[in-house]
Amino acid sequence: MTVRTWICTIALIAACGGGHKSSGGDDIDASNPCGVFGAACTGGTDCCSGVCDPQGACSANSAVCSQPGSSCSANTDCCSVSCVDNVCGTSCVADNGTCSSDGECCSGTCASGTCAPLNTTCSTDGNPCSASTDCCSQLCNPAGLCGPSSYCTQDGDACAHDADCCGDICNIEPGSMLGTCAQPKVGGTLCSAGIDGTVCGGCGDCCSRLCERYPPTGAMICQPAEGCRVNGDTCHQDSDCCGAAGTGLPGSGNVVCAKNLPTDPVGVCRNPMSCNPEGDVCHYQNYMTCDNSNARNDCCACISGKDCCQLDALGIPRCNALGTTMCVQAGDQCAYSGDCCNGAPCVPDMNGVLRCALSACVSMGGMCTNSADCCDGTTCVFSGGSTYGTCGGSTVCGLDGQACSDTMPCCDGIPCDDTSQNPPVACPAGKETGCTCYAPIF
Repeated sequence: MTVRTWICTIALIAACGGGHKSSGGDDIDASNPCGVFGAACTGGTDCCSGVCDPQGACSANSAVCSQPGSSCSANTDCCSVSCVDNVCGTSCVADNGTCSSDGECCSGTCASGTCAPLNTTCSTDGNPCSASTDCCSQLCNPAGLCGPSSYCTQDGDACAHDADCCGDICNIEPGSMLGTCAQPKVGGTLCSAGIDGTVCGGCGDCCSRLCERYPPTGAMICQPAEGCRVNGDTCHQDSDCCGAAGTGLPGSGNVVCAKNLPTDPVGVCRNPMSCNPEGDVCHYQNYMTCDNSNARNDCCACISGKDCCQLDALGIPRCNALGTTMCVQAGDQCAYSGDCCNGAPCVPDMNGVLRCALSACVSMGGMCTNSADCCDGTTCVFSGGSTYGTCGGSTVCGLDGQACSDTMPCCDGIPCDDTSQNPPVACPAGKETGCTCYAPIF
């Protein structure tokens, strides 16, 4: 039997799950189970989560869940938030309810016959709610239950693996099935808390300065910038960050991936040691509905820092000191697509080094940093705090940052604009190239 998977990723427009996780597949019998976290896989269809990582193991995907009767390894694998004897149940028992096993509880802990809350300040996934403010996820779904608001799990909400969480940290007490999500804390940066995937109220809340609606849930979340990770965002190694050493780009060496301990798996791209490097966010005034981008006006290699601050294909203000006359050739190192000749995607190679792609878009199965990297109608699928993903899934319309025309409309009513103009203008009828699905930052 083939496992059907709906991948709810950044800017995917499919109606998934009515504000809760989308279904990860058909009800699956014990003779042909889907792969739980860590199981060997050759592709997403082998996994309950729909995500097979580059090492050939099923990974986490907080936007996708398994139906009752499907295989599971933890409560958060299941749409019901209940996993008993490695099988998804029909519903979980709310905090402080009566229980006989850990897997029955939304919290994953049954203590002395009562479900012990994971978080006493907000309700975790699967618990009843009357308003979104009751929930750690900031989303109370139409069924009156707290559910995921994003493609990754919010701080304080229930998790089973680091990869569940936007911050790539799941704090689990010894002997417990579930823990709560957190993000690395390594001191102040010019961006506070608004890492990719977290719920936001405006552009200034996000490290990427891009706060947009996540279509499967309707929640406003911080969207990843394409290419290198900007100041304040999560990282695993220096090369993830805009301004990493060795790129040869303006500001090279100005930023590192700062961690509390060298052995920590995840850190934060810390403030530039001097000017803002190539690809980092920058100050841009009088932009659409956002008065300014709330970032420093100090791009490297510019007489005046603001001279190099340009909007990218997603509408994010980025430092671009190279301009059109010094573009990066295919195969050479880049910070984001704005560096690459002909606007090619800036995507990681096999060693995680960002390079300008050989083609105008990344095809199915290729590495990506945002859905804007992928060819029209495909999405960048990655879990939680992962820095990079893989182009997969499918839609029948253009996603934010992808090419569009009057014959290839954009999803979710996103405008199709000629972004070569400043400010962008509506794409003229009959213009088949040079237009982009372009939503203003909020």
